[in-house]
Amino acid sequence: MDVMKIAHRGLSAWAPENTEISFRLATECDCFGVECDIWRTLDGTYVVSHDNSMKRMCGIKKLITESAYEDIKDIPVTGGNAVEESPTQHICTLQRYLHVLSESDKVAIIELKQEFENRELQEILEIVKSYDMLERTFFISGLAKSILRLRHDLCFPRERLQYVHGARPRDSYVPVNDALVDRLIYHGIGIDSRHTLLEERYVDRLHDEGLLVNVWTINTKKDYRRVIDDLGVDMITMNDVKNSFDK
Repeated sequence: MDVMKIAHRGLSAWAPENTEISFRLATECDCFGVECDIWRTLDGTYVVSHDNSMKRMCGIKKLITESAYEDIKDIPVTGGNAVEESPTQHICTLQRYLHVLSESDKVAIIELKQEFENRELQEILEIVKSYDMLERTFFISGLAKSILRLRHDLCFPRERLQYVHGARPRDSYVPVNDALVDRLIYHGIGIDSRHTLLEERYVDRLHDEGLLVNVWTINTKKDYRRVIDDLGVDMITMNDVKNSFDK
């Protein structure tokens, strides 16, 4: 099976990350899926942003989780790649992201950036379902409780769940190890690992259990060839899925 390429925060090498234009550009590329990150605003709107803080992308000191959607929806995005060449963007809702993907053949890869309770996860699933995207959506997160709730409480298909390893300060330099892989196998959950923290033997163990292996973020031909040829991963998350390292 060919490796599945994932557009990291949309086509983030060519447009501001996690914006509607970034997602639209990604759907025009030869890739399997388009990744985003979601938070819940104070008044219950699910919005797309890698950071809770709006400082890096919008230049303001506001936290998404402490703000009402009405108070942040019109703030322009001022950061990210090619921001000056792109049409003015604003914070994107989960619904808008799903609308863009629903008009394409791409798979949604939704990273849960905060701990969500079952009620909130059910709300998210209902939103995804309303765009007829439930069968082509993956959920990923470095917060185990949310993934486990989806897996065991809400019975979301295990083949479309992945635990993100290496993104938080406490595990950013911790290699994938037997204890972690044992837990993933026990719960039937795949992995989305920082590529430098993964070894072939753990890929093999997960594959033996029918679990998918995703890696991030691949931006050079050397890393691209390594994770395919040496590790044999299933999915590769890239900032620039327009750039084919196969040539």
